[in-house]
Amino acid sequence: MSDTSKSNEKITSKVSIEYPDFTKLPADVRKKFDELPTKVNFFRMVGHSPGAFIPMIDLTNAIFRNLNISDYHKELIVLLVAAHESVTYEWEQHVSIAQAAGVRQDQFVAIAEARIDDTSAFDEQERILLRFGQSILLKGKAPGVLFKHALEHFSISELSDAIIVLGYYRMLAGYIRTFDIPIDAQEDGKWIKG
Repeated sequence: MSDTSKSNEKITSKVSIEYPDFTKLPADVRKKFDELPTKVNFFRMVGHSPGAFIPMIDLTNAIFRNLNISDYHKELIVLLVAAHESVTYEWEQHVSIAQAAGVRQDQFVAIAEARIDDTSAFDEQERILLRFGQSILLKGKAPGVLFKHALEHFSISELSDAIIVLGYYRMLAGYIRTFDIPIDAQEDGKWIKG
């Protein structure tokens, strides 16, 4: 490598971080990783935070399995975050998941184009949920009037879940973009296991 290449390495915006060697991580982290049915690239990279790895996996599992908000509404929120944060990884990872939950192609396009008030793509309940999420993304909170309006369509538990989903995927967005994590290989809309 030339001296210019070495000095340019400090000023290039491209970051390349290798995945950690899980065989060198604590036994409980290795065990949790080995038990994952699909080892997506995000999970691989989170191995750099072994103290947070198990709670992150547990939180991810809770978001996918234990929420009161429907999978359909959860996926609308995930797509909203992915579009707002311009995170291709999150968007692509959730295309097949969101479709399986019932999100239609016109809704993907409307969210990608920031048309959350499109009455041809979303019913009133969906528009309110998306405005609720967008307000939190833009202002850090849903104003009282919007929150009360959302409570006419969703339970407190569902809105609490929506905020947790939004916060989780926003945190992932920063992590994914900073570590420049590549999109996982998929075949026929399903992640390749392993």
